[in-house]
This record gives sequence, C-alpha cells and structure tokens, in this order.
Amino acid sequence: MIYYPLFIAPFIISVVSIYFLRKQGHTYHLYDEPGENKIHQKPVPYLGGVGIFLGFTGGLIIARLLHQISGLQAAGVILGSSIILFIGFWDDLKWKKKGRTFLKLLYQFLVGFLIVFILIKIGVNFQFSINPILMALAAALYILVVMNAINVNDGLDGLSGGIVGISLIGFIMLSFLTNNWSILTISGVLLASILGFLISNWHPASIFMGDNGSHFLGFSLAILAIIFTGHPFYNLKQFIGPLLIVGFPLIDIGWTFIVRLAQQRSPFSKGRDYLYDQLYFKLNFSTPKTVLICYAFQILLVTGGVLIYYI
Repeated sequence: MIYYPLFIAPFIISVVSIYFLRKQGHTYHLYDEPGENKIHQKPVPYLGGVGIFLGFTGGLIIARLLHQISGLQAAGVILGSSIILFIGFWDDLKWKKKGRTFLKLLYQFLVGFLIVFILIKIGVNFQFSINPILMALAAALYILVVMNAINVNDGLDGLSGGIVGISLIGFIMLSFLTNNWSILTISGVLLASILGFLISNWHPASIFMGDNGSHFLGFSLAILAIIFTGHPFYNLKQFIGPLLIVGFPLIDIGWTFIVRLAQQRSPFSKGRDYLYDQLYFKLNFSTPKTVLICYAFQILLVTGGVLIYYI
C-alpha cells in the first residue's frame, strides 16, 4: 500500500529549504556569476540541488517511518546521494583547477563505482550484470554519462529539473506496472522534491540547481535506469527502454559530441551548441518556449521507453 500523501512532505520541505538557501546563497556569495557562455545577467544562487536533496531525504525518512521502504534502502540511497551531492558542491565552489576535464571524469567514475559496489553489497537488486565487479564498472560508466548529460542540460531556467521530473514519471509508471512499490516511492519522493525546486527555478529563475543538483539528479536517474535494466546482451527491450526514459539529455550530449568530433573539436570543449541552444540562440525562441519544446520531446521519448519496456 502506498501512502500518496507522503509525497506532500518532500515538496514542502523542498520549497521551504530553497527559500532559505536562496538567501544564504546571496549572503555567502554562493552564486553563479554572469559570464562567457552564460545567459543570466545577474548572480543567481546555485544551492537548489541542496534543497532538492533535503526534500528527498526528508521524504525518504517519512517513507521509512510509514514502512514504504526498508531502512537499508533508505540508508543506502541517502548515503550515495550525499556523496554525489558533496562532489557536485565541490565543483560549484571551484576548488579544483580549471581545464582538468579528464581528472573530473575520472573521479566521477571512481566515486560512481564505489557507491554502486556498496549498494550491491547491501542488497540493492541490480540485474545489469551477474558479476558484481563488472556490474559496478558498467554502472559507474552509466552514471558518469547520465550525470554529465544532466549537467550540460542545466543551461536554461527550468530545463534540467523538468526533464528529470518527466523521466521520473516514466520510472514511476514502470514501478507501478512491475509492482515495484519501493522504487515507486523513491521516484515519487524525488519528483515531489524537484517540483518544489521548479517553483523557484522557472524563468526567471531565482535559484539554480548547480553542479550539486545536476550531479545528484543525474546519479539518481542513472541508478533508477540501471535498476530497471535487464542483462543487455539478451534483453534488449529492458536495455533500450530505460535509456529512452532518461531520454533527451542523452540524445543531446551524444549528438553534440558527434558534431564536435566531425568538426575536429574536442568533445569536451565548452560552447553553446547543444540542441536546446539551437532553439534558443539560432531560432530565437524564448526561454519558456525552448524549455516546453524540450519537455514535449522528452515526453515522447519517455512514453516510447515505457511502451518498449513493458509491451
């Protein structure tokens, strides 16, 4: 039995947390400054991911008290999310030197491997691979790609949070169809937390999710996709379906990397050449219109992913 009112709590926690985090961001200069390749014209706090995480954590604690998830599941998810959130926050603070893309990808991969290996050991049921080491390696690569795909899509107000929210609706549908109530609860709690964030992130945004948020949401989305992924070598539908539910960010980063390589540029170079950038800069669509078009594309992909997976 699912206590649907429990999803109200993470929404409220997220809204209230973000209200105070926005103030703290300005007080302690924890904000994203305007600059090259950036659209906003004034400093905007980047603590939105922390607000989403607080709502998510509060919701999981309540879900545990209502016996919707096990204590082990709640502890594992909160621990893994905390580590990823901290790594993203470290990026936001820019303590690292610029231009070290390889090192950044390497530590993201290693952290992803460690977290997944721990989750396997505490009993999280992944089906991606029979061998736990191979599973952790494959999952770490999966997490690395999705995490960075969400990060590069966090370039317009409301885009990344809404895209992830639509993906979560897809995973909620899969959870319902497969009677996986604990994953439905986790996905629903995260969705409610994101909705609380989007109130302040919709154009014109008063707070960004920052790398802390994009890392956290990318990690969470990747874990959900992996949980629903069957052994890819003999269950292609259960491999493709979750990829389509992650959807637009993967297509966007993949297409952009191919174009950059064709132009003999580094695929990791900075620039405003992603698919949503083409709508905003080349076609001169407004921010809300661009975001809504991307939402529509994501809805089609998520719908296709659910149908492919279940039919």
